[in-house]
Amino acid sequence: LSLSPSQSVTAGTLVTLNVAAAGGQPLYYQWFKNGSNLTGQIFPALPLGGVSTNASGTYWVVITNSFGGVTSGPVVLTVTPAVAPSITAQPQSQTVRAGTNVTFTVGASGSAPLGYQWRKNGANISGATGANYTIGSVQPVDAAGYSVVVTNSAGSVTSNVATLTVTTIPPVRVALRYWQANDYPMYLWHYED
Repeated sequence: LSLSPSQSVTAGTLVTLNVAAAGGQPLYYQWFKNGSNLTGQIFPALPLGGVSTNASGTYWVVITNSFGGVTSGPVVLTVTPAVAPSITAQPQSQTVRAGTNVTFTVGASGSAPLGYQWRKNGANISGATGANYTIGSVQPVDAAGYSVVVTNSAGSVTSNVATLTVTTIPPVRVALRYWQANDYPMYLWHYED
């Protein structure tokens, strides 16, 4: 007889308890939790799904056939509540020149797994689903407010808005002036306003 080990998980975790047994066929199974028969749970696997704290308890299974029965040892399942995400480091506003790369970063804590969705002016950015978001070779069109929503099974939190300011270098106009003085040609490069 082989049974899943005891385990401690966070609420929302997918849990399935399994038993493997050998003996004269057919084998019949009945799962129990805290001394109560789990109605309809008559297979070698006990799928509990995404567990809540109510799933915490002591589980076992009774396996029978025409020769008798055996009761497994206990499996203790401890389910701790999921901790909602919180922002530990806000993304920072930045001012950069056009053509450079910029990266926004967020720090977050909470029960794993954490999900991330970056936004530009409140609209989701496709594919921007990590703790960092990089824009390569920024252009003036990228100037906006950027934020990120961090989620897990216990909730979500939205970061402060970080403003991206993109500066451009104004074009420089130069001109060549020509004139003649004392029969000598004169040339002068200068900046025009």
